[in-house]
Amino acid sequence: MDERLSGHGDPLEQLEDTEALYLDRYVTLFGGKGGVGKTTCSAAAALHLASTGKRTIIISSDLAPSLSDIFEMQIGATERKVCGNLYALEIGQEAITARWQEKFGPDFYEILSRLMDVEEIDSESEHKLAEYIGSAPALKEETTLDYILELAESKRYDAIIWDTAPAGETLGLLDMPRLIKEHLRAGAKVYEAMDRLGKGMRRMARSVSEIMDEWIKASERIADFLRNPKQTEFIVVTNPDGMVVNHTRRLIETLHKYEVSVHAMIINRVVREADSEFLVRMKEGQRPYLEQLLEYRDGMKIVALPVSAVEIKGLDKLRQLNWMFSS
Repeated sequence: MDERLSGHGDPLEQLEDTEALYLDRYVTLFGGKGGVGKTTCSAAAALHLASTGKRTIIISSDLAPSLSDIFEMQIGATERKVCGNLYALEIGQEAITARWQEKFGPDFYEILSRLMDVEEIDSESEHKLAEYIGSAPALKEETTLDYILELAESKRYDAIIWDTAPAGETLGLLDMPRLIKEHLRAGAKVYEAMDRLGKGMRRMARSVSEIMDEWIKASERIADFLRNPKQTEFIVVTNPDGMVVNHTRRLIETLHKYEVSVHAMIINRVVREADSEFLVRMKEGQRPYLEQLLEYRDGMKIVALPVSAVEIKGLDKLRQLNWMFSS
């Protein structure tokens, strides 16, 4: 624990002179409640790492991604060079569905052929069925995780910054490997039982159980990847606001539950200098929430990002946040 953050007293004084966040893991996840500024912080971190010579990619899996707004250039579902060593990518629903169909579609077809005569299904109906299943929330999150893991294992980049979905979706994402395993194990038993009935189902190179075992192994690899503190860490972004603080507490508790390494907390929009009645009242209102956030630190580094009178977007403004990071 940072000794300068121990004890009691004015929370702003406890936040003075905190060290910059040292980014040395291969994958760094930024997460928090929607609207706290996690995309801005993750973009600044990615830009910093790229400036040190690391080939860096920032990925947003938010259903309403804002990397295009932050970088003031069009970012889409394909890897796009932002500047120098920095690349960006927004994983939307269409990209996830397409990836699911490409990677798991053949397995799905095999299972489907086991249960019915697929030759009697017209191609349009078959495509719509696969598309419908591929768009299910559980598969979306699983496929997103699978994509991040595959990108990490490809070693095409020196660092990956992941701007995760808002806290609620992130919590579901962390629990998805377990849920997927439970669901697939139950499903395998059902399908194998149907197979034993021998109701004219055609033979396959692999049993349904074998296909699902492969999916389960992939899910377990994803869970191990998220929990590996040597290559993955999480940075929580928050605000000194009552509702946000409660979400932050639940997020940190869940990350600890799933043994995900929580490296640091960025407290955004902190009022330090109050030169108006409005800011004075805002500063006083933030005090109890800053105290609560300091109680959650439990060994995490903490950086307080002052409230900004202007919107932080564009490369020049993002570079002004370099002081938050070290590598």
